[in-house]
Amino acid sequence: MARTARTDFEVWGNPVEHSLSPALHRAAYDVLGLPWTYGYREVSEETISSTWADVGATLGGVSLTMPLKERVLDIVASRDSLVDTLHAANTVYRSGETLALSNTDPFGVEKALDRFEIQAETAWILGAGATARSVGYALWKRGTQEVVMCVRDVERAQRTAESLSACGLSTQVHHFSELDHVTPPTLVASTLPGSRDGMPALPAQVIESAALFDVAYSPWPSHYATAWKDSPRPVVSGLWMLAYQALAQIRLFVSADADLPLPKEDAVLAAMLAAVGLTPE
Repeated sequence: MARTARTDFEVWGNPVEHSLSPALHRAAYDVLGLPWTYGYREVSEETISSTWADVGATLGGVSLTMPLKERVLDIVASRDSLVDTLHAANTVYRSGETLALSNTDPFGVEKALDRFEIQAETAWILGAGATARSVGYALWKRGTQEVVMCVRDVERAQRTAESLSACGLSTQVHHFSELDHVTPPTLVASTLPGSRDGMPALPAQVIESAALFDVAYSPWPSHYATAWKDSPRPVVSGLWMLAYQALAQIRLFVSADADLPLPKEDAVLAAMLAAVGLTPE
């Protein structure tokens, strides 16, 4: 396969220089024998339109980080139904001659939790942005019945609460200051940054009784992973989510079908995990 602009792929975000997506994608392309490139580009909400006009439409595909997951909906019209459900996309891919949007984050969450055999009838989701919607959707697909969104701004969280309720989840919103009076969950899913400064504290009984899934992975251990260090419950790093959502992105880039496994997918996934320092549990 001769190289063209359509064999060039990128991750866009702000900041993005330290993204691990290039390592994941390049490892997969090597195993698949694809002469594709994958780089990163610093793109903000203010520059995404001009960047798209300059180079975006010529690429084979784009991975998107926040804050672009919502902004891209104004730029690319074609999308799958999941993007409309979540009001966010993390992938631009080619379906024939058409550029389309998808969101592989829920797949990443599902597979990460599956790998560690974590089930939860009730869950707390920390945060209320696009990633929180993806986490909630994935939990719903895996059988979670009730979600409590734990947030700093209750009013701003209503959009995400409405989206999750529309999926069929029983959804409540509580300020972090109220959590001592909320029934503890079986899973805490944090979608907050991994910084250890200024993070809301969680009740001790929750840390003792709930598993932790933290979408953060840099720095690691995150604030909440550190809080869970003496807990008997499992802790799952967001690096697993990152790897699995990248696997689904590569499926889209290869076949335009996120449900169609790649050739040699076991070997592809093993190479991707090794590229970011993950080892099978």
